[in-house]
Amino acid sequence: MSGHQELDEDKRGTLDRALLWRLVRFARPHARQFVWSFLVLALVFALELAGPGLLRGAIDGPVGAAIAAREFEGAAFEPQPYVRELWWWAGAYLLVALLGFAFRYLEVAQLTRAGQLVVHDLRRRLYEHIQRLDVAWFDRRPTGGLVTRVTSDVESLAEMFTTGLVTLSFDLVKIGALLVVLFWLDWRLAGIAVALTPVLIGISMVFRGGAREAHRLVRRRLSESNGYLQEALQGIRVVQMFGREKLVSQRFAGHLSRYLSANVRTVLLFALFFPAIDWVVTLIQASSVRFGGTRIAQGELSYGLFLQFWFYLAMLLDPIRELGERYNVLQSAFAAAERIFGILDTQPTLKSNLRALDGPAPAPLSGPGHVRFEKVSFAYGSGPEVLTEVDFEIPPGHTIALVGATGSGKSTIVNLLLGFYEPTRGRILIDGVDLRELDARAWRARLGLVLQEDFLFAGTVRENLVLERAAVSADSLDLALEGSCSRELVERLPGGLDAPVAERGATLSTGERELLSMARALAGSPRLIVLDEATASVDSATEARIERATHSLLEHRSALVVAHRLSTVRRAHQILVLHRGQLRERGSHATLLSLGGLYARLHAMQFTDEPLLTSTDPLTSSPAR
Repeated sequence: MSGHQELDEDKRGTLDRALLWRLVRFARPHARQFVWSFLVLALVFALELAGPGLLRGAIDGPVGAAIAAREFEGAAFEPQPYVRELWWWAGAYLLVALLGFAFRYLEVAQLTRAGQLVVHDLRRRLYEHIQRLDVAWFDRRPTGGLVTRVTSDVESLAEMFTTGLVTLSFDLVKIGALLVVLFWLDWRLAGIAVALTPVLIGISMVFRGGAREAHRLVRRRLSESNGYLQEALQGIRVVQMFGREKLVSQRFAGHLSRYLSANVRTVLLFALFFPAIDWVVTLIQASSVRFGGTRIAQGELSYGLFLQFWFYLAMLLDPIRELGERYNVLQSAFAAAERIFGILDTQPTLKSNLRALDGPAPAPLSGPGHVRFEKVSFAYGSGPEVLTEVDFEIPPGHTIALVGATGSGKSTIVNLLLGFYEPTRGRILIDGVDLRELDARAWRARLGLVLQEDFLFAGTVRENLVLERAAVSADSLDLALEGSCSRELVERLPGGLDAPVAERGATLSTGERELLSMARALAGSPRLIVLDEATASVDSATEARIERATHSLLEHRSALVVAHRLSTVRRAHQILVLHRGQLRERGSHATLLSLGGLYARLHAMQFTDEPLLTSTDPLTSSPAR
């Protein structure tokens, strides 16, 4: 068996200390804020200590003196002098209470600010790290789970820094100081409280066993729920189209039920823990009353001293009682920290991404951008190869087209060219330099990309076209609108380039999103244009306009065009035919048609009225005649 539950106490303590030390390192840049918080806590504690001292002074002073004088003077007793003195004690007590109120406000404000500063830095660091990870890493993880880590998990650490770590540290200081004061006031009564302290520690140790695992389960269930919710909302059109609302709701309810069960488990743990702590606290208080009352009756202890001791004892027991809550905060934070550091400890495997974190300077990009695939093979993870010894080149100024059936490996070639993955075998050369040795960001800046699944961000049309690229000027943007046939579309939108775009471009049609995506690709004046099924969802008339407009733009650029529609690749300098991850044919449109092979069969299926072939693999069968 294996798992977190089997960690013994020594290993668990080592893990906690390691997590705590890593979290403290994030707090170091804001050490001054935490020092001020600690000083404010010290001032609040000093004012808390002053209150019972003033009460003792009032009771053993004017109150005690008045009682003694009344017994001695009888009917001639005059209380006014004692009452006037008592007003001074009451005024001092009220002043201390008002000062305590003011400093408690500063305590909360300072702690919250310090904690939020740490959380801000951690959240930014986490997101920046996530952006540097390989695309393959995202393929295996739901978006909702990552959102949970950046939002909810990080927010759990905010509570640790505000009401957990600093307050817990000061509570330990407070407990030590109060024990010294209690023993100084009366060591016999203080000994009773200390004698029962091991019982509190024992309860906390028993509780510790299940708290961390319970919090882990809560974080895991929350991540699963958020992941499913994200997926369901992204696919809401499909859900409504096929009437799957009830099924999706039931599955989401199942996720919520598991999340509820995990939370209930945590609640039950604390439902047992806090009453047990309160019972021990009550036992300590009852013992203090029993022995303290006896000593007052025997004349060994004054009323004021016992009252002062009682208040200090309550001040001692409050942080002890709250240690459970502080521990709960820490356990929740440690469970979240494990998930956060699990991502921060994940290093990219691609050389370009590793250099983005810390590595040698990449090779410069100064050549014309001659692309060559040399016997490139690739497999996703441990799966079968989807590309086998693919070998071709894209000379500067040439347009190379990739065609083939779905699943033949066309989009994989695009992903490899963009540097999202690295070849399993072989290499990709850019002007004779291995792509893995180049600066990935600089290389991608030279590319213009239009993906099969276009993506627009919430904002304006201009923001989506420019994407804060310094290379995009007003002239290049104007040329991009013209080249992509998007000018008429933009002029038709209310606000033109400043027209709002909804999340994922939901208020635009599929064809309009395609056109804007093409304009975005052309806006940076790229040396190499990659069109991955870019016209798959565009009507024939729009497709024809795009073909005419891009023909002149591609004259002085390299281009890799991936398409199912063979009409979009007829003008390519060379057409590559992929089948089951292998390059089977290459040549011009006319040459490939004359061969009568795979390309000719694809062409026949798209441009003749002959019935589709019934073979399970039409590309390897003879065309119908």
